[in-house]
Amino acid sequence: MTLKSYVTNIRRHIHQYPEIGFQCVKTQQFIKQQLNEIGVNEVISVGKYSLIGVIRNGQGPIIGLRADMDALAMPEETGLPFQSVHEGKMHACGHDAHVAMLLGACKYLYNHQDEWSGTVKFIFQEAEEGPNPGGAFAICRSGLIDDCEDFFALHVSPSYPSGFLAVNEGEALAAADIIYIDFIGKGAHAAFPNEGIDPLIMQAEFILMAQSIISREISPMDKAVISITKVHGGTAFNVIPETVQLRGTVRTFKPQVREKIKHELEAIASSIAQRHGGSYKFKYILGYDPVINTVSSTRKMVSASQIVLGNEKVIILDNPSLGGEDFSRYIQLKRGCIAWLGVKQELMDTYPIHHPKFNLNEEALIYGVHIFIELIKRREK
Repeated sequence: MTLKSYVTNIRRHIHQYPEIGFQCVKTQQFIKQQLNEIGVNEVISVGKYSLIGVIRNGQGPIIGLRADMDALAMPEETGLPFQSVHEGKMHACGHDAHVAMLLGACKYLYNHQDEWSGTVKFIFQEAEEGPNPGGAFAICRSGLIDDCEDFFALHVSPSYPSGFLAVNEGEALAAADIIYIDFIGKGAHAAFPNEGIDPLIMQAEFILMAQSIISREISPMDKAVISITKVHGGTAFNVIPETVQLRGTVRTFKPQVREKIKHELEAIASSIAQRHGGSYKFKYILGYDPVINTVSSTRKMVSASQIVLGNEKVIILDNPSLGGEDFSRYIQLKRGCIAWLGVKQELMDTYPIHHPKFNLNEEALIYGVHIFIELIKRREK
């Protein structure tokens, strides 16, 4: 079996049997079986179901390569012959491909130890999609990867053609925080609104005023987004409810901007509730920190990718993504880089990640394998 076929088969198996969050029981078992068949004897369980496979091959750098392995809680509509058999669960973010590429690199590096020296720690991580604090938290606190000098990860992206890689030097992905706000009023008949305190009016004012934070309180040079994504309240067309719930997210890159938005959101909620004679509950949960790619690690990623793909197919991005990733924990532990591997479909429709019809071009995965391999074969620090 060729390395390319191996990677494709692994991806399809993982895709067919998705598991979410901290429930990756059979996924862990499958990966452990693959590592053992490759010949990797040092395989360590960490967290609930994360795994670290280690190949020690003499003197040299100690490098961590990470693949997330959890799926999303959503239905699949691809119609693929290896479509998810677990209803309401789907690998719509490409983590199946991440596992396959990392196992492919592991297989090659184990069988070609004459081509490199050092130590590689292959990190297979649960719960990148959450729940908070995510799977990287336990791994980074375990002490098992403290000796790694660099961490690298690839994330598939249908935004770029297959055979291309895109990477940020510096800001790569945003902090991803969660907002919980309840406005509490006084229920009343809809025909007599003056007898109640309407929380629907309060939430409407809040949503509009919250958007003024970005345009008036935050510098236009600072990248930030506030999105209210869920509003729940009321039971009937003729009843003013007592409570309305809002949920949303804040995306930022700078700690001071993050804190400023948190403060302003609560100040707006407080003033609106007070003016209407109601009350509010406010909770702001810090999610994953921003991913800030280390300059030295990014240059290694670029160099390795140029060898595999060619200089013209490695794109240095001007702007980061406002998506979130707990790969930030690895970079904060030492240094590292995450990059986007193009997997755009060429002969069929392309759908974005987190879409029920998302499917990637499997032909691109072998490029990711060889980028990982080249990162290990290159010995400069």
